[in-house]
Amino acid sequence: MSKYKSNLFIPGHTLDRLERGLNSNADALIIDLEDGCPADKKILAREELINLLKENAFTKPVFIRVNDAMDAIGREDIDAISPYQDQIEAIILPKTQSFDFLATLAPMIDFKNKLVPLIETSRAIETVTQIAAFKDVVGLFFGAADASASLGCKLAWEPLLYARHRVVLAASMFNLFTIDAPYFYIDKMAGLKEEAEAVKNLGFTGKACLLYTSPSPRDLSTSRMPSSA
Repeated sequence: MSKYKSNLFIPGHTLDRLERGLNSNADALIIDLEDGCPADKKILAREELINLLKENAFTKPVFIRVNDAMDAIGREDIDAISPYQDQIEAIILPKTQSFDFLATLAPMIDFKNKLVPLIETSRAIETVTQIAAFKDVVGLFFGAADASASLGCKLAWEPLLYARHRVVLAASMFNLFTIDAPYFYIDKMAGLKEEAEAVKNLGFTGKACLLYTSPSPRDLSTSRMPSSA
C-alpha cells in the first residue's frame, strides 16, 4: 500500500498556506516551483522554500516540483534544495521526455533514488517503460493537463485512459508508486469521487489534489483518494 495516497499541491509563492497543508489529512505535500508559480515569483518562492527547509518546517512527507531541469532555473532549483534532500521524499521532474533525458540529467545533480518523472507529453507516454526503468526513479506522476495539450485531446477521462494505462503498467513493472493528476473541474465536484475511484481501480496508488478546491483542507485531502487505496 502506498503511503502517498493524497498529495496536496502548494504553489511555491503561497507558502503562507503551508500550515493549512500540514494540518490537512493529505499524506504528502507537493511544493510547486514550476507551473503553479508565476515566473516573476519563482526565485523568491525558492528562497522561501529553502528557509522552511532550514527550519525543518515540514512535518509531512514533501515532494518538490522543480522547473524544467534542462533549463538553468530548474538545475538551480535542484542545486538549492540538494543540501536538504534528507527532508525531501523526491523531486518531481516536469518535461521528462525519455530515458536519455534522465541519463543526461543524473550526472548533473546530487539527488539519487529520488526522482519522480512527470509523464505529460506524447513522447513521455510512448517511452514511459524506459523512463520507469531508470535507476534513480522511485515513482511516476501523470500530468493530465499537459498530456491532453500534447496529444491534442480533450482533458477528460476517456481520451486519456490509454495514457494512464501506460503509466500504471510501466510503474508496476518496476515496483514504483504512481500519482495521478488533480481533479480540475471544481464546478463539478460530484465527479471528484468518481475520478478518484476510477484511478484507484486502474491501479494508481495516489492522486494529487489542489488546496483551493475545497473550503476545508481536511475534506479536500481525504476526498481525493479513498482511504482503502
